[in-house]
Amino acid sequence: MNPIPFLKLVPLKDWLYIGLAVLIAVAGALIVHHERELGAARAEAQLQHERAAVAQAGAKQAIDSLNETKRRTGDLLEIAHAAQESAQRAADSAAADHADRRAFGVQLDAYVRGRAVPGNPAFAAGSAPASDAALVLARLLERADARAEDLARLSDQRGNAGITCERSYDALTQKH
Repeated sequence: MNPIPFLKLVPLKDWLYIGLAVLIAVAGALIVHHERELGAARAEAQLQHERAAVAQAGAKQAIDSLNETKRRTGDLLEIAHAAQESAQRAADSAAADHADRRAFGVQLDAYVRGRAVPGNPAFAAGSAPASDAALVLARLLERADARAEDLARLSDQRGNAGITCERSYDALTQKH
């Protein structure tokens, strides 16, 4: 007894065609499966490549941002140093002006008081109010000079602050 009796129903030549068709179908399925795996591997490689490119661009952007921050900080430090030097020069100048003004005041007092001595013929005994008026005028001029100096110092401070502000703005908004 033949284990597979229905094999005799189909001629051998047809079985060869059927076998060849099954072989071609299996080979085609294997090729399609292989192509899908290859496509998936290519897509994964492309994805990894794109991820690496994005990471590299992000790192470059972070480095560029860090460099720009360093440049701006350096520029601001230079500007702050220049502003401190300018403020120190202004303070030194103000101290020198104040010393000069005090010396002028002392000289003026000595001059006015020296003219009012009793032996000075320009001042008679009855002209004491004239020396008081000269002293008042001297004090008035001294106070006016002091106020003008204060206003000049304030103007210099504000001008220096404006210059510092402008330089800081330019340093922060300018791309190098």
